[in-house]
Amino acid sequence: MNEIILRTNKGEYNPGESVYGVVYLNICNPTAGRGVRLKFEGVESISYHCSGNDDREGPVLTDSKFYIDAKDVILYTCEDTDVMGIGSFCFPFKVSLLSEIPGSFSSENAANDGKWLASVQYWLKAELVGAESISTMQFLIVNHPLPSFLLPNDPPMAVDCRIEVSHLLLFKKSMHVTAKLTKQVWQAGDVAKLKIIITNNTNVNVSKITIKLCRELILVKKGIIIPCYDPKVTVDEGNDRMYIRPEGVDPKVVWENMISGCNQELLNKGLQEIWIPLKNMDNTPVLTSLNGHHVQCFYYIDICVTLQNHQEGSLTVPIYCLIHSKNTEFLQWKPPSWIYESEVIMGKSIFSVSETALRSEAFSDIPRFQALESDD
Repeated sequence: MNEIILRTNKGEYNPGESVYGVVYLNICNPTAGRGVRLKFEGVESISYHCSGNDDREGPVLTDSKFYIDAKDVILYTCEDTDVMGIGSFCFPFKVSLLSEIPGSFSSENAANDGKWLASVQYWLKAELVGAESISTMQFLIVNHPLPSFLLPNDPPMAVDCRIEVSHLLLFKKSMHVTAKLTKQVWQAGDVAKLKIIITNNTNVNVSKITIKLCRELILVKKGIIIPCYDPKVTVDEGNDRMYIRPEGVDPKVVWENMISGCNQELLNKGLQEIWIPLKNMDNTPVLTSLNGHHVQCFYYIDICVTLQNHQEGSLTVPIYCLIHSKNTEFLQWKPPSWIYESEVIMGKSIFSVSETALRSEAFSDIPRFQALESDD
């Protein structure tokens, strides 16, 4: 059976990185194929079914944006013969991700009321020219980047507030509350760790601390469709946009915990390590962060410190970067044995690489090319 396989050098990428990979081809039976085509595409899309009123159904709002659209790049074409011969071959390539693209994303709700789909997908597709039924596809996972005003090694940003408490009628004393995460970048499915530091210069104790992990998911459609009676849709006529909050008008509370009734001295000083699971109720990873053209998804931690006199102080700690969990499917892949005996064929397309690149670190984790490196 003829077989075609795509393999890249990593399971996850960041915007601006290069994607190195190989198309493996095993021809066991005669075929009409006369070359290898590689397609590289990326698109952001939304679809939302608005609720209607008594007289009519609501409209379906859709929009999309292509970030990558290379549909017809010939990696290799036969020269001496009309068709590919029997044998095993591999065709190395390199494609580049733009630095300003959003991360991969997928969220949907199949219910009839408020049905929606929001996605950002990037994929490579390889096919045999002249025998397009022999094809394969690999989706690329691209992580959400840190905002431009932050660097990966920057210390986490602290957020603070002050609660003024009356003292001896004419005077006031203050309680200072500071909160910060222990790092900048978190993986979906992981456990975020939060520190809350309290300096209590008052004579009033802390009664409880409430912590919420909140998410805002916003879909943006260019152009206005009216009438629209859906309460989750906001029309901005000035900017010619429709803003959709499919999970509800208010932010979605993903996780919540209230800390009270413990050691009073502990509450008055704060809590050194609060674990916040970045998981849904069914234990699946939460959605990742995204700042796209049509889809925006961001998280923050809402903290409320309540005193025994019922005064409150509130803080909002943003989670700037929540990326995908490890691509376990990519890590668990086992290459067939014929890959190691395949003939390396260098192409002349915009996606082709040099022979020197094959011996570089970029190809060191791709099956077949470690052997090339060790032969030198």
